Amino acid sequence: MKKTITAVFLFLLLAVLLSLSASADGGLDNFVVGPFSAYEVFDDVEPTAWYHDSVSAVCSLGLMIGSDDGGFDPDGSITVAQIAAIAARLNAVYSGGSADFEQTDPWYGVYFDRLRSVGVSLPDALEPNGYATRRLVATILADSLPAEAFGEINRVENGMIPDVKLSDEGAEEIYLLYRAGVLTGSDAAGSFEPDSFIRRCDVAALLARVVSAPMRRSLTLTAPPYPEVKVIPASDDGVFSSSAMLGNSLVQGMQLYSGMEYMSFFAYQSTTVLSPNGYDSSRCFDRLLKERFDRVYIEYGINEIYLTEEKFTAAYSDVIDAVRAAMPDAEIYVMALTPVTASVSGGGYFTMSKIRSFNGALYEMCREKECRYLDCCEPLCGADGYLPSAYAGWDGSPHLSADGYRAWADVIRTHGS
Repeated sequence: MKKTITAVFLFLLLAVLLSLSASADGGLDNFVVGPFSAYEVFDDVEPTAWYHDSVSAVCSLGLMIGSDDGGFDPDGSITVAQIAAIAARLNAVYSGGSADFEQTDPWYGVYFDRLRSVGVSLPDALEPNGYATRRLVATILADSLPAEAFGEINRVENGMIPDVKLSDEGAEEIYLLYRAGVLTGSDAAGSFEPDSFIRRCDVAALLARVVSAPMRRSLTLTAPPYPEVKVIPASDDGVFSSSAMLGNSLVQGMQLYSGMEYMSFFAYQSTTVLSPNGYDSSRCFDRLLKERFDRVYIEYGINEIYLTEEKFTAAYSDVIDAVRAAMPDAEIYVMALTPVTASVSGGGYFTMSKIRSFNGALYEMCREKECRYLDCCEPLCGADGYLPSAYAGWDGSPHLSADGYRAWADVIRTHGS
């Protein structure tokens, strides 16, 4: 009986709050949170629960409601239809309207219609009764309000969220919510876990930060351990006695001219990520996998310049997986494609723009594969952005001269984890 009376009181209070908060102009001023306590309505929301205040806030506004059994079901996953309903109510209240919608058949149809009418893109393939991913929740909530509703309070640089690439679906909205203090990530690095499902209590927390600026969170993301390497004092070559280098004819040049006598080399001309053994498996990939090293440097790319970046990095990932399976404790360093001279770049095939584009793809791959990315390109470039002629090999480049290989070796010596 008490629960019924409390629920009626909540309904009346909600109606008053919404009527007081509505305005012709709309905006964040419409989100006025009532003074009800969630645990008085929902038996499964304890007063000490970390999400209690968030549930109180969003339910006071009618943005979220309880489950069919009368509880809130804080640990239950949110469905696509439910997040659509939440976002539609959010948009309506922000615009000066009501969170109450006249129900349709199916019940979620009116909410989908509302979102589409205000420009929220909903993929046709969405299954309304399927569980919503964190990516979908972030995208729909962000798109349901104008950008000015999300003032920036955090500095989150493009590419800083470890598991959200700028090219990913929903990346723009996810970064917007991080900068606004609505999203904070699941660890110190700010990992988002975009394709995992999300609990109702977590949705309540996100939604509360959307509607209440004081509840938004400041954060400082720490740089992830990958893919960057640090500048370090030059290492003595003896530290490379348990290191290996795998790759193409450029790695053969390193073996001949770099002076890194303690490094083990596994290379042959014309090898690629598609054919890492080349013409001699006894010298290359298969032989490497039979041995054990603490650190493995990999150099591929110049022979694959004709591939798409997607095909290149997919094949590269397979090579990394094989090395990691054979040597699970080894640190893997993916080395950037080395530069070419201005004259070679001008020939239109081995161009610096293509090389830098491939290197950008390698950098993103290293984030995903948790490998070190070693920039062996820019340190070898001159002031004009090309390989100096003194570092160019017999073919003008991409092969290097002895001085070029020694300069490359110095990059390896002065960069580490």
